[in-house]
Amino acid sequence: MAIVKMKKLRVTAMRSQKEELLKKLLILGCVEVSEPDGLLADPEVAALTVRETGELDALRSEQASVARALETLGRYAPAKSKLFAEREDVAASDFLEEAEIGANIRLAARIEEIDSQIRYTNAEETRLAAQIESLLPWEPLELPLDHEGTRTSAVLLGSVPPSTDFPALERALEDAAAEARAYKISVGRDQLCLCVIYLREKQDEVSDALREFSFSTSAPKNVQGTARESIEELRRRVSELCEQRAGLTEEINAASPRRAGLVRCADVLATKISRAEAGEKFIATASTFTFAGWLPEPSEDELVKALESFVCEWELTEPDPEEYPDVPVKLKNNALTSPLMMVTEMYSLPAYDGVDPNPLMAPFFVLFYGFMMADMGYGILMTLAALLVRRKKPRGGMKTLFELMFLCGISTFVFGIITGGFFGDAPSQIAGLFGKTFTLPYTPPLDPVSDATLVLIIAFALGAVQIITGMAINLIYQIKTGNALDGIFDVVPWWVIFAGIALGALGVTWYVAIAGAVMLVATAGRAKPTIIGKITSGLGGLYNITAYFGDILSYARLMALMLAGGVIASVFNTLGALTGNIVTFLLIFVAGHALNMGLNLLGCYVHDLRLQCLEYLGKFYKDGGRPFRPLIIDSKHINITGK
Repeated sequence: MAIVKMKKLRVTAMRSQKEELLKKLLILGCVEVSEPDGLLADPEVAALTVRETGELDALRSEQASVARALETLGRYAPAKSKLFAEREDVAASDFLEEAEIGANIRLAARIEEIDSQIRYTNAEETRLAAQIESLLPWEPLELPLDHEGTRTSAVLLGSVPPSTDFPALERALEDAAAEARAYKISVGRDQLCLCVIYLREKQDEVSDALREFSFSTSAPKNVQGTARESIEELRRRVSELCEQRAGLTEEINAASPRRAGLVRCADVLATKISRAEAGEKFIATASTFTFAGWLPEPSEDELVKALESFVCEWELTEPDPEEYPDVPVKLKNNALTSPLMMVTEMYSLPAYDGVDPNPLMAPFFVLFYGFMMADMGYGILMTLAALLVRRKKPRGGMKTLFELMFLCGISTFVFGIITGGFFGDAPSQIAGLFGKTFTLPYTPPLDPVSDATLVLIIAFALGAVQIITGMAINLIYQIKTGNALDGIFDVVPWWVIFAGIALGALGVTWYVAIAGAVMLVATAGRAKPTIIGKITSGLGGLYNITAYFGDILSYARLMALMLAGGVIASVFNTLGALTGNIVTFLLIFVAGHALNMGLNLLGCYVHDLRLQCLEYLGKFYKDGGRPFRPLIIDSKHINITGK
């Protein structure tokens, strides 16, 4: 339960063993490879070496291809998925064999090619359908659409608005050219299609007559034969495309049994990319390569044993204090404190020379969360949900989330016993529906409604304990780092002031508080070079008492959320009981408590997080740490077991 000590690592090995060494580092999962800037800072090294280059771009392209293939399979042959599906267990050595990766990459490329062909057939079918749509109005016409007439007569195909007075158009056409005739082909919502036949020598007169009726030439272009013949040909081509698409879709469906291989290939490629990214941080000569990195001190023996099987030299050194900002941070926690990692990572990791906040924060976080939820029913549901999910072996953030929910569920149940809440007052309301009364077999020591003032006092007391604990941690840290006087001057006067205020409030004496204030004014400005500066800074430090009171008042949220959650739960129970029917009661009960519990799960987490990060960690926490990111097999779909 501390910040793991790190060591600087430098390794020089034979270039021929590079891939084998990288695989070994992946299996060990304890080395973070650094950028080579520090190595290249040495002019002699820079003159003899170059940065390694690899196949990173090609690997990323292959990974993208496999991802697209899996997405395509998901569209055409979706697989049943579960929220917490169990993963396949594969030994690390077997996982890195990469025996079938080539075949799976080729399969992914083929699936992409098929998908591209299907998209082409879809686009072509859409285009042909549009052509058919444009030809349908001309289907009744027996003349070929490309027919231009005879030597003396002409054929003109076009359309006018559907509301056009056709007899009037015929009369106007006859007045312009007695031999001209117009024939209706079809009437649609947007147009009236016409075929006009006239003598070529009357073309101008016919055009002038038709213009008055908004005539436009709208017949399809570049179509040979009649519209009916063209439509039949286009439909035949659409049918062929459908058959082609069905065959392509069947080929994709036939590849679905190999989905697991593609999934595993995606994980293998991700690992190869990690290896290639690390390899590009190496610097090399013609026959050797060198890299620098960081290693947790507890893993030193394991790494040394692994390196002894290679032709290489290595160096492990302690980082200098000036290097601390660059040292990666790894926290060592147990089952009770590791769930708080999600809180720490959300805020900020501690600096390498700081303090691991998880074991210091865990008791308060879990205690406060249970204090705010304070319901046996909610606590049972939280605990059961966490146990159910843990059986599915979640990983990463999901794992820590439900581990934290498990601890907070137990705390919620315990405080529910203290307050007597079980889904609010549900047992009493249910008993009332059947004409009976219900009483708890014990008297709860705390009632959030009738004892609201006492609950508020307890909340303030818990806040004072946490703040004083944070100050004590700061004092211990200052002593351990050789700054004992600074720690004493920064913390002890405040403790004297707090004790003096308590004594004064109890009517004992105010002299202790005055003595503490004098101590604070005398020591807060000790770093200033002048007397006036020291006094001014001391008085400014004394003003910070308002900040401490503000911090204490912030803990009133503990009482507010406990009271709000309990009252809302009781309100929903009362609404259900007013119906006088157990069925409607249960409907309102389930809906109301689902809403109340959901809001409280989130609200208690947010407010608890605020108290830890602002009121507590601000008293001693030194943040800004960089997370330790070792070269590991980070599989999304497979559980890697063993070495």
